[in-house]
Amino acid sequence: LPVLTMLAEDAEAKYGDSRRWSAVLVPLTTLVIPAVAMGIFTIYVSSDDAFYQFRAGHPRGMREEKELYSNPLYAGRKNPMEGLVNKDDFEKGLDEAWERAKPKGSTVTVKDKLKELSTQNSPHWWRNEHGVADVGC
Repeated sequence: LPVLTMLAEDAEAKYGDSRRWSAVLVPLTTLVIPAVAMGIFTIYVSSDDAFYQFRAGHPRGMREEKELYSNPLYAGRKNPMEGLVNKDDFEKGLDEAWERAKPKGSTVTVKDKLKELSTQNSPHWWRNEHGVADVGC
């Protein structure tokens, strides 16, 4: 440990440190970052399909999603119960866990709650606005 303290320099700002960082940060903040931002903005303004992956409900994204879920390998991919080996065993285990953890006097049952969640309507979900909530299910 004493060797490490002998090798360490004093904690002080030196004249050369600010010049070294200025050589990197000044061109980066005045040339590179503004040029990249202007380029992205120009692409966004000039094309209707620019960055469609990030825009909910974009026609091209919806079309690609329908094509994806029409493939048999991806059919039903949005179903949360898809891929369970034994759905009845899952529900039985969930029911047992709920019986152990539920508060006293609770009348909620797993079967009723799963039924309620399977028919749930979320009016503010963006897929409901576009009428494609059932894509892939």
